Amino acid sequence: MIPRYSDHAANERTYLAWVRTGIAITALGFALERFGLLIHSIADSLASKSILAGLHGGREAGIAMVVAGLLTLVLATWR
Repeated sequence: MIPRYSDHAANERTYLAWVRTGIAITALGFALERFGLLIHSIADSLASKSILAGLHGGREAGIAMVVAGLLTLVLATWR
């Protein structure tokens, strides 16, 4: 029997919650970046520059979210 098993189990559940959160943030970053790429390719095929004028920072935001998700995973593992 593991001494103080309930504390150990609570720590494991907390760690797994942080891992799920990190994976979700990373996946959302990938989706955001890919969606921005899709919008740019549609606007290029339509040759509409007015659509592209309002779209700035989608790629950067996606990359920032991927980095934030990976940082969350690293910090959760470190703690």
